[in-house]
Formats: sequence, structure tokens, C-alpha cells
Amino acid sequence: GKAFMELKALGLIDRIPRLAIINAHGANTLYQLYEQEGLRWNGGNYDRTASANFFSQMDQENRRASTLASAIEINRPVNFSKSLRALDVCDGVVREVTDQQILDAKAQVGAGGFGCEPASAASVAGTKLLKSEGVIASSDRVVCILTGHQLKDPNATVAYHSATDEHMDEKLASHGVNKAPFSNGPIVVENDLDKIIEVIRAF
Repeated sequence: GKAFMELKALGLIDRIPRLAIINAHGANTLYQLYEQEGLRWNGGNYDRTASANFFSQMDQENRRASTLASAIEINRPVNFSKSLRALDVCDGVVREVTDQQILDAKAQVGAGGFGCEPASAASVAGTKLLKSEGVIASSDRVVCILTGHQLKDPNATVAYHSATDEHMDEKLASHGVNKAPFSNGPIVVENDLDKIIEVIRAF
């Protein structure tokens, strides 16, 4: 938010883009505080008592973040106040997506020849959600930030694309992932260069 404010003030951009922050359902503190509790930046005078009470309640109930997207597996947003400011400046929204939605989006990104970690794929899953809600129109330009390397959280990726009952139960079921509609399963190829090239060309 701060950077966009400064770019606008310097005349380098003529408008500030909207911002969407996407939480994993299992680590949705900001979503709860912003969308459910209605906490707002309010010129820097946000309700600190409400947020402190919320965090205290989390501690009392021993609530812990749990998601396959390890980079966003966070109970308390480190830059909570800055998040509220950015949402205010950018007329933002916060949404939550399930691990199923995250891994599906990650697989769809991979199918396009790109790669990202599950946490980055949350932005794509969130975009799909916002499109379905009508918040994002078909004519809107959207940028999803994919920063994490595709080999991060490899167990979840292998389990999703292997898509065997054993892998699903062992690695994914506890996080609510029970299907892999965009799976790109491994192909067994002989240890022969010509055979490998043949398979690559076929796909």
C-alpha cells in the first residue's frame, strides 16, 4: 500500500490498484478480523483492543494455523497494522481459500508451464473466487503474485499429482484435500534418450 501511495503522489501512476489478500482457510486470522469482525484501518486508529482480544482468545483456545501452504501458515500477521493500511489505501478485500482450492490452482499454474509454491497459488485460487463472486469482472486486469519456488512443499505436490489413495490419505486428507482434478501424473519411460524425447514430444 505504501509504495502505491508514493507512486501516486509522485505522479508515476494515475490510480492505485485494488488489493486482494488471500488467506488459507487454516490460517485465516486476517480474514476473520477484517471481513468477519469488521476491523478497519480508520486512519491508524484501528480498534487495537478488539484485535488484542481476538489474539488472546486464540491463545486461550490454543488455535494454531494449519495449511499445506507453509509460507502463509501464520497465526498472527507479522505486519498486521500495515495490512490494514494497505487494504484501506487500495480499497482492498480479504478472502480465504481451502487447501483443495490452493492445490488445484497450483496444478493449473503448472499446466501452463509455470511453477509456484502452494502459498503463491493461493493468489490464483483467490482470483477465481473473486471472479465467481463478481468482485472481479471479465474485463479487469489482474496480477497474481507468484514468488515461491515450485519445489517448495514438494510432498504436497507429489501427493497431488500421484493421486493414489495412499498418497491422498497420508499427505493430503488431513487438510481437506480429497481429489486431484488437475493432476498431471508421472509417466514411466525407459532409460533411453530416444524414448524420453518421444514422450516429451507427445505431450
